[in-house]
Amino acid sequence: MLVILIAFFATKIGQLNSNHGAEYYTNALDALGNATDARAQLTKFKIQKLTEYVFYVLIIIYSRKLFFDRINNHNIWYLSFPTSIIASAIIGLLLAYIVSIMNPYYYLSPYNGVIKSSSRSLFTLLHLRLSVHFFFAVCSSCIISEIEKILDSEEKQPSLKILDLRFWIALFALHFIVTTLLMQYMVVGSSGVFYLILQMPVVLLASVGFTLISYVIIDAFVDKARIRFDNLFDKLSRTLIASFGVLGLFYFTIELNLSFGSRWLGVSLNPAIIITLIMFLIVLILTLLYFQFNSQKVKAALKLHENLEERTSELSLLKSQINPHFLFNSLNTLYGLALNEESPKTAHAVQQLSEMMRFMLHENHAEKIPLQKEIDYLRNYIELQTLRISQKDHFQLEVDVAEGCQGEITPMVLIPFVENAFKHGVSFQKPSWVKIKLACNAEEVHLNVQNSVHKHGGDPEKGKSGIGLENVRKRLGILYPEKHLFQIYETEDSFEANIKITLI
Repeated sequence: MLVILIAFFATKIGQLNSNHGAEYYTNALDALGNATDARAQLTKFKIQKLTEYVFYVLIIIYSRKLFFDRINNHNIWYLSFPTSIIASAIIGLLLAYIVSIMNPYYYLSPYNGVIKSSSRSLFTLLHLRLSVHFFFAVCSSCIISEIEKILDSEEKQPSLKILDLRFWIALFALHFIVTTLLMQYMVVGSSGVFYLILQMPVVLLASVGFTLISYVIIDAFVDKARIRFDNLFDKLSRTLIASFGVLGLFYFTIELNLSFGSRWLGVSLNPAIIITLIMFLIVLILTLLYFQFNSQKVKAALKLHENLEERTSELSLLKSQINPHFLFNSLNTLYGLALNEESPKTAHAVQQLSEMMRFMLHENHAEKIPLQKEIDYLRNYIELQTLRISQKDHFQLEVDVAEGCQGEITPMVLIPFVENAFKHGVSFQKPSWVKIKLACNAEEVHLNVQNSVHKHGGDPEKGKSGIGLENVRKRLGILYPEKHLFQIYETEDSFEANIKITLI
């Protein structure tokens, strides 16, 4: 933004000091008849113009905070267009009085010298020029705010996120064709094709502006891939303000010095407004028709996007169901150790839990991690549980976990089965057992977990709902559709889970 402002003021100062300054000096010399007075008037003219530039830049910067943010927050866009016009007329009148006091020869410009017209008519034209400039500045603030929304993907509504580059290129092409035809009909006329070719940069620039207006129109009129005309005055006001904002940006960039030129002395302003409104209607209709033509594709893509978000949310929920339960069991284990013995085992258990916590904080949120990290986490969990049950003679634990496994896997998809085995397979009074076997190759990992079942054990966790293997089934279905095997074999005194996951 700072670079743009520096470039803008450097360009305007260069214009004032080069040819346009010389042209103004010539007109001032003809009007005043004195070289000294003409030079003084030229200096006064430059100060006036630079002051105007600074004022318009400040209006562009602060209109958003003072005006459009409040309009948007209260959703009263229908007030934006008439309020902008009324405020522009009032402030334009105040500015006209200030300019006329600063520079009594305000009507002198690089375009004209002494004008044969009454002072009242000249002041009215000055008021009109400053009001239009103020209105352009306010509208430019609005379109800059809209451009910031375009660049900020988080603020985009879903329909705009769905539209791809091909849609906007095709829409730009339509605007280019329509603008070329209108230019040929209204401006070029009998001047021929050669003149039209010379106007191509203007046509391209206008097409870019119309495409930007189309973006605002779609954002205003489209909701969930449907064109809606409720609150029509709100939507028309917003899009009209944005349209004049595009025109204002082009005007402030192209206009040489915002002078009191001949364009303000005739009736050319009325056709300009009419042409602008006609172009707005053309862009509005063309944009909505083209979006409606593509609406079915947008609806299908939006539905797919919503399904993806729903599945992502479901995955997050399933993870949140798994992690707290595991932490609860682990903390209970450490608590029991601390009460029953003062031993290095406690320190070792804390270390194991620390490594597992580190895994959950740094690895658990990634989409994929190396399979070996998941297996290391699994080993730490088994070792931590072994500390709790190592003194029980009636418990048997068999662990066969492969080494050197390759590939990547989604974190926390294996641990629920092992956790389930320790939760339901360990009894403090009856003989119990847990068998864990993990094998892997270059393409898949195979986990088989078996455990005893005790329907009336003394474990206080018995009978309470755990993470639920149904949650695990759903998660595997989301993460590895048609790339996993999930089998459960259950009897009165045993339980077996058999899982195969294709990693590639």
